[in-house]
Amino acid sequence: MMKLKSAIWRQIMTICTLTTVFSGSLLSVISLPQAQAQSLFDRIFNSSASEGSASGRSRGGATRSQCTQLGSKNLIALAPQSNEGLTTKEYPDFWFYLPFGGSSQSPPAKFRLLDEQNKSVLKKSPQWYSLPEKKGIAHFTLPSTEQPLSIGKRYHWYFNMTCVNDQGTQSNISVDGWIKRVEPNSTLVERLKNTQPQDQYIPYVENKIWYEAVSQLAEYRAIHQTEWVKLLSLYGLEKVAPDPISEIKSL
Repeated sequence: MMKLKSAIWRQIMTICTLTTVFSGSLLSVISLPQAQAQSLFDRIFNSSASEGSASGRSRGGATRSQCTQLGSKNLIALAPQSNEGLTTKEYPDFWFYLPFGGSSQSPPAKFRLLDEQNKSVLKKSPQWYSLPEKKGIAHFTLPSTEQPLSIGKRYHWYFNMTCVNDQGTQSNISVDGWIKRVEPNSTLVERLKNTQPQDQYIPYVENKIWYEAVSQLAEYRAIHQTEWVKLLSLYGLEKVAPDPISEIKSL
């Protein structure tokens, strides 16, 4: 009887041990993709300036005392610290935080795009845009009526808003940065083919294609809420993460 009980006990212990090992392994496999994605996001979006970390600071213009429309945040571009972000698109999206909204009577926003010789590359320059009604994250796409960005070339862009205070005095707020169009390499092309649309921001992040990474993450922010908040937190904008995104429409 004692031998039988001992044998049964050894079998129970063996089963428990195997169950513990299997469960631990399974949990590790389940948690790995999320941990890898988070590590990737930290590594790229919180990287050094040479790799394109966040900046977005205003380059000058009105202050809170000069512009009563301003809140706690100024105009911010969702752009890299190095001021040069990469794109693979002929007509990329540009992303901003607008500190105030507009109306039909508001002065339009202004966008300019220059080459490295400081010459305008837009047929219609500057481009004029109407402000959305509410402040917050907004974007526009470079119009397809313009010449597409050339591969390998760097462009200097400027975005300007006009603030009107209670006395009717106007002040300018502007941000600027650099954008360079590159040919997508074979690795990126293959990764995009094998990645679901909602996860395509990851291959763009891996290849440091800043503008498409932001656009893809913004489009699928409802799925990747943590990553969207983390991106905006680099600019101190995490509180606006749940808010709707507006389109800045050309005039």
